[in-house]
Amino acid sequence: MPKLRPFRALRPTSEAAPRVVALPYDVMNRQEAAAQGKDPDSYLHITRAEIDLPLSVDQHADQVHEQAAANLADFIDRGILIREDHPCLYLYRETWQGAAQVGIVGCAQVADYQNGIIERHEKTLAIKEADRIKHFDRVNAHTEPVFLTYRANKKIDEITARVIKEKPLLTGETLDGTCHELWPLSAADTALAARALEALDYFYIADGHHRSASAAKVGLSRTQRLDAPWNEFLVVAVPDHDLRCLPYNRLVLDWGDTNPKQFLADLAQVAVITELGEFAPPEKPGAFSMYLGGKWYACSFHPAVIAGKELPDSLDVSLLQEKVLSPLLGITDPRTSERIEFVGGIRGDGELKESVDNGAACAFYMYPTQIAQVMKVADAGEVMPPKSTWFEPKLGSGLFAHPLWD
Repeated sequence: MPKLRPFRALRPTSEAAPRVVALPYDVMNRQEAAAQGKDPDSYLHITRAEIDLPLSVDQHADQVHEQAAANLADFIDRGILIREDHPCLYLYRETWQGAAQVGIVGCAQVADYQNGIIERHEKTLAIKEADRIKHFDRVNAHTEPVFLTYRANKKIDEITARVIKEKPLLTGETLDGTCHELWPLSAADTALAARALEALDYFYIADGHHRSASAAKVGLSRTQRLDAPWNEFLVVAVPDHDLRCLPYNRLVLDWGDTNPKQFLADLAQVAVITELGEFAPPEKPGAFSMYLGGKWYACSFHPAVIAGKELPDSLDVSLLQEKVLSPLLGITDPRTSERIEFVGGIRGDGELKESVDNGAACAFYMYPTQIAQVMKVADAGEVMPPKSTWFEPKLGSGLFAHPLWD
């Protein structure tokens, strides 16, 4: 049974929240972070502290994390961030393009992560873990949450429906147009929600495999005691019915040992290819859209390619890797290859087209991986290919943090 504990959040004042709230650290490059962090109260000065340092300083350097710690202390000294007097859980709503998702904010347990009660579906990269470990350890706080999901629970839905009718404590909007709102739960509702969540079988990581792995390693590296704040890590748990799944698309930068004509001939052996007059997304699993040579194509795998496949091998991203990227384009390890880039579905088809028109080889617009598939893969103890899922909206940053001091 997974546990979600109340905590004494470090949060902005109601007045400062609109200036503080920011997009998460990993959805922008350094230049974009600098542009979005012009306000001195932007949380990007904590999560992307390299924007306060010369460009000559590498964004993963120890100096960046030292700057982040100094900036967090400054935010507290200036009263931009304040510490709650009492622990509680929160409701956090994000509204994006007319749709809302509401999650419970609290602290999950490192022990639950270790024991598999918080299930994973992706492998992590050591270099990315190391950066987050340094950040959490030096700043001495979990500055951003891990995005969890769970099979929806009626009791939690009832609490959510009642509480969000009230006025939120904090409200802000990020530059992508997402509205972020936060409600503290009363002591009674905190107890009700915690008990309801403990009736679940599992939490599932939707986004934040590196953050959760890093938070766990920071906790395990410190002095062990039962009440230590580093035994927990910051999460937002969103019911599965609220999640919006977008495609995670593939951009191939060069042709390697093949060429467009040969590639199309080889692709025809595994998929039906139909030229499109204009872009259209795939309408079902087993299909993808492809941009090549100034044209969009609709592609669907031959039935024989799909027959007998089980998850995770039956995922469209798995089929593309096994039948197209590896054998036809020579991209055998997408985790390390410099010949492929992954483009989140939020960027649409336009960025894929522009990249190919400007010299990339070809692009693949995928059918979205569904949350039910994620859960099934995790339940089976399997892993998905890298960059299999893209959820929107992303969790914002700055409305709540989990200090690792008492």
